[in-house]
This record gives sequence, structure tokens and C-alpha cells, in this order.
Amino acid sequence: MPGDKIKNTQMIIFICTFRFLTNKNTMKKILLLSALSIVSLGYSQTNCDTLKKENENLQSANKTLISENDYLKKVLDINHPSVEVEKENSVFKITKITGNKAEKQITVTFLIEAKDENKKMTIEDIVIVDIEGNEYKIDLYKSSRTYPELALDVPLKLTFSFKEIEGEPLYIKIFRFRTTSQPERNLFEKKRADLEFRDLKVLWN
Repeated sequence: MPGDKIKNTQMIIFICTFRFLTNKNTMKKILLLSALSIVSLGYSQTNCDTLKKENENLQSANKTLISENDYLKKVLDINHPSVEVEKENSVFKITKITGNKAEKQITVTFLIEAKDENKKMTIEDIVIVDIEGNEYKIDLYKSSRTYPELALDVPLKLTFSFKEIEGEPLYIKIFRFRTTSQPERNLFEKKRADLEFRDLKVLWN
């Protein structure tokens, strides 16, 4: 009868399925696959935690690099250094800027040369500003006289020192001062000028 055939077929399928599931080799395979799945999940979790930690470290390092890059931009974002200026027929030329680490001091060395006639000069309001915005006034006790006498076409060397420097700045953002010139032929005649030198490299020793 058709009904008996269906029942017999169902019984055969049940018996085969039962034997498959109770077969030792099959059970071993299932257990092995289960174990591998668990190990794989555990490894994935560990690997994920490791990657997360590495990502945090990279983000921290990136922030440090950004901070250092901002500083370097301040240093590198400069024009060509202005080392020579002419005002009121006198030439001012920076020749050297040195830093003394032990004394926390910066010394600016420059030449002044009169191009029109002999004259007397007064230099005042002498300051430097570093790239961090720190301003330093001249140390008069360690500097040249601030009232030089100039002979026509003869360069005169002057050194101005600045003390209590913070850190070791690589550049002076600005070095400025004011001058009043009086020709020897007429000391009542006065010419005033404001001078600026920018982006000057400091050599430390």
C-alpha cells in the first residue's frame, strides 16, 4: 500500500539520521568544529582588543605629531631673514647671532656704516622677540655702547646682549630698535629711524 511505503521511507530516514548523529567520527567532527569555532571567536576578540589598543596608541602618537608639526610650522613659516637694512643713509647689517646655554643669553652682532657723512648716533628701545612671543630687553652691562660715533664708509661693530632667555629658541622673530643720528657738522640736526630685523637664526653653544 502507498501509505505503508511512506512510513517505511520515513523510518529509514530516521534510522540513517540517528546513525549519522551517533557515529563517533561524526561526533568528533562536530565537537572539533565547535571547539575551533570557540577558539576562533576567542582569538577574534583578543585580536580586536589588540587592534583597539594599537589604534589608541596611534591616535596618541598622531596628536603628538600634530603638536610637533604646529611648532615646526611656527619655525618654518618664515620669510627670508632680513639681515641688512638701510635707514637715513646708514647701513645696518647683522653678522652673527649666538646663544649661550649656560648663561641663558643671546648676543646679536652687527655692523653700522655711515654712507653720507660722519655722524653721532644714539640707539634706544632695543628688544628682541622669539617665535613664542617672549620679549627680552638689552643687557646694557654686557653690550656695546648705545651711542656710537660713525666715520664715513667705515663699518663699526656692535654687540647687544639679552639675558634670562627662556629655553633655547632657534629663531628670533624680530630684533628692533630706534636710532637718532646727528651729523658732526651740525649736532642740532637730528634724524630718527625705526629699524627691524626678522626671522634671524640663533646658533647655540
